[in-house]
Order: sequence, then structure tokens, then C-alpha cells
Amino acid sequence: MISSVGKKDNYPWWLPWLFTLSFILITFLPRSVDDTMFMDGVTYAAIARNMSEGIGSFWRPFFAHSFWLPYDNGDYFSGQPPLQFGLQSLLFRFFGDTPAVENGYNLLILISYIFLIVKIWQKLLGPASPFRAFGWLPVLCWYSIVIVYYSIPNNFLDSTMGLFCLASCYFQLIFLKEEIAQKQNAVWPLLAGICIVLAFLTKGPVGLYPLVFTGIYAVSMHSFQFSRVFRPTIIMLVVIAINIAGILAYAPAREFMTTYFNGQVVQALFQKREKAGTGWAAHFTLVLELLRNLYPHLIALAGLYGVSFGLKWKIPREKTITENVLLTGLVAASGIVPMLVSIKQYPHYLLPALPFVALAFALLLVQRVALIMEWKKQLTIIALSIGTLAFWGATSRKLTTIQPDIHSSNAKQLRTLVPSAATIGICHDLFQHADIHANFQRYHHLSLSTQIDSMQYVLADSACLPQFDLTKDSLVKLSGGYFLVIQNP
Repeated sequence: MISSVGKKDNYPWWLPWLFTLSFILITFLPRSVDDTMFMDGVTYAAIARNMSEGIGSFWRPFFAHSFWLPYDNGDYFSGQPPLQFGLQSLLFRFFGDTPAVENGYNLLILISYIFLIVKIWQKLLGPASPFRAFGWLPVLCWYSIVIVYYSIPNNFLDSTMGLFCLASCYFQLIFLKEEIAQKQNAVWPLLAGICIVLAFLTKGPVGLYPLVFTGIYAVSMHSFQFSRVFRPTIIMLVVIAINIAGILAYAPAREFMTTYFNGQVVQALFQKREKAGTGWAAHFTLVLELLRNLYPHLIALAGLYGVSFGLKWKIPREKTITENVLLTGLVAASGIVPMLVSIKQYPHYLLPALPFVALAFALLLVQRVALIMEWKKQLTIIALSIGTLAFWGATSRKLTTIQPDIHSSNAKQLRTLVPSAATIGICHDLFQHADIHANFQRYHHLSLSTQIDSMQYVLADSACLPQFDLTKDSLVKLSGGYFLVIQNP
């Protein structure tokens, strides 16, 4: 039975893909047209837009004359490496200052992830595998992780870094799958090394984990000679070393990276930046987040294994699947475990490892999914068709019920009230609201200051309105209980 699964004459080959892509659209499409992003993504888009307009440069990115955290309040933004800002700035130069840039960039990232996940799936299983056609399954397992469908439309640096990491692993896999008898092409580890450098320049040292991919491959594949690990690893290390030397030799790059390391990496390791919690348990925040996000996958796995056990299906243990489950599981762990050293941990930090988590689950599921689809062909077609229509309905409903974002709406309203690129006042208790900083800079180039006495324009809420003389000052009502106070001398 297994030998015939996945063939085009069993069911329309495009139907599982249509089901998967329709599922993706439920969250991705509405989030791409509502001008709403998590403040990190809005901040990064603002920095890229500024760079495209000549405000700041690649090695001196500029956000605004104000910042809500004490860590990144220097003359330029040094909180993260600048590669994604540079890439998006090119799109801003071409398309202009429009939210379509960051949303289009997110779409490119999504498409690239899907492409690489499918290519890695096919490369892992080989051309003769009956499960090669199930490339939609790891994509579905990947995008059904809450962290993924929340993060991909949010313009996170981790999405870009994870894509470069995935590309590096794919290039290494191509090299490792080449037969010993044929001359292995050194261009693959060269490209893998370049991708690691690009990942590093996007989010720092956490992008270095693909360096161990070849070693993990050797451990996972019993027939693989460990001596073959050294050549690709040395090539990648040389590529990285050359790029580090180039950075250190260029003064602006050296200054930026030194500031970044001292202010971000070192401070995070010494627990002097944002914290996920206190005590030893804080180091395992990412592990708990991963488990919480994998409940649906674990339930599906238990359910399918329960069905196969109850129906007494004899499913052979395939060596290829067993080895690849070990490989993808260890690669995922290599991307997560090093981050546990710091207690600065957020769920989206898991993004670079999640494609391999998804691949591992897909490998564990594929035999049973294939058998069910072969056993109940008509039911499979009906279920996938109904599911697809339901997803379209959910997407349409979300598109027609989009609620405007308070802070982006306020920033756009201020375009008619406050000059662009101005510094306006903000009540002290509101200054730590990152969403205000991010959206006001992204949509109207505004900086914020708590020195409200010297400011003509001040953002306030009801709690701080008593500070003003409203008998002579003008008051404009904004969304979400906010007000613009126009102070008259």
C-alpha cells in the first residue's frame, strides 16, 4: 500500500497544497493588510525606511531621536546587526514609503521558507521515496506552529536570520548527499558559509548554529564517514573568518559591531538586559514555549499512532525516516540550546529552529498520513475540499472584520496636525509604550520627549491631562483614549 501513496492518480496532487496554502492565508493575509505589526517589526521597518531616505546608513542605522529602552539610546541604533535594514531599505528606495514594502518583504520571506522546506524534505528522502510528494506536510506542520504564523507577518529579524540558516543547511545537505565517487562541488559549503555570515549580520551569534549541521549529519547517518565532515566545515569557517577580518578592517563596521556586542550580547549574557524571568527556571523559557506551541502536533501524532495501532496496521520502520528524524531533531536542538545560556528569551527566538521541528514531526507523521489518504481516498478529497473552503471563509471573515490599530491610526491622524520629523512631547507615564514610539516614527517620522514644558505638541491620556491648562491649550481627541495637546504660549 505504501509504495503507491503520493501518486497523482490517487487524488489531485494540488489539493493538499491548496489546503495548506489556504490555511496559511488565514493569518498571513489579514495581517498583511491591516497596518498592524508587533512593535519590533514596525521599528525595523522605520529604520529601513530612514536608511532609504539617507537618514542613517548601513553601519549607523537610525531609528529616532528617542527610544523607549535605555540600552539603545545612542547616536544610532546598535541593538541589532544591520543586514535586514539594508535589504528592506533597497525595497523602500524602489517602492517608496509604503507599508506594502514590509508586507511584501514578509511575503518573500514566507515563499522562500516554503521553497526551502520542500527542497530539504525532498533531499532528505531522496528521489525514490514514495513520500517525496508530501512536501506540503512539513510546510503545514511548520505554519501550524503558533510562533510561526504570528511571527512571519511581523517583520521579525529572526525570520530573515532563520531563512539564511535554513539555506545554509540546505546547501550543506546538497554537498553531503553527493556521491563520494563523483567530485563534490565546493561551491555548496562556500554558499553555506556565506549564508551563515548573512544570518550573523541579521541577528548576531545565534545565526551560527548551521556550522554544526555537517557534524550532526555524520552522527545521524550510520553509513556516513565522519572524515567527510572536515572539508565542508573548514570551508565554512574560512568564509566566516574572511568576513570577520573584513568587518574588523573597516572602521565603521568595527565600531558598530563592537558597540552591538558590548551593548547587546555581553549585557544579555550578564543578565543586564530584558529578562524572561528570574532564577534558574528562566533559562528554560524557550523550552516551555516550544512545548506549548507543539500541543496540536503532539495530539495529531498520538491520534495517528493510536489509529494505526487500533487498526493493527503493519508499518515498517524505515531507516531513512528514523535517521532523518534524529538529524532534524538534533539540528533543531542545536539552534535552541545555546540560547538557554541567557535569560533574555522571547518565543520568536525559536523561529530559526522551527523548520527542523516541523520536518521532524512531518517525518514521524508521513507514513500514517499516507496510509489514511490511500485507505480513504474519497473521504480525503472531501475533507481537504471542505477544509479549504472553511479556510477561505475564515480568511474572508477576518478581512471584513479588521480592527484599525490605535497607534498607527493616531500616527496617521497626526500627519494633518504636526509637522513631519518633529519631536513632540509625551507624558512621562506613556514614554515606555514601545508601540507609540514605533508607529509614530514609522508613519510620521516623529520622535518623542518627556520634556513637555518646552513642546508645542504633547501626546497625553486622561491621566495626565490635569497637567495642562486646557483653558488656553487646544485639545484634539485621538483613538484609544489618547489626546494631542497643542500648547499655546
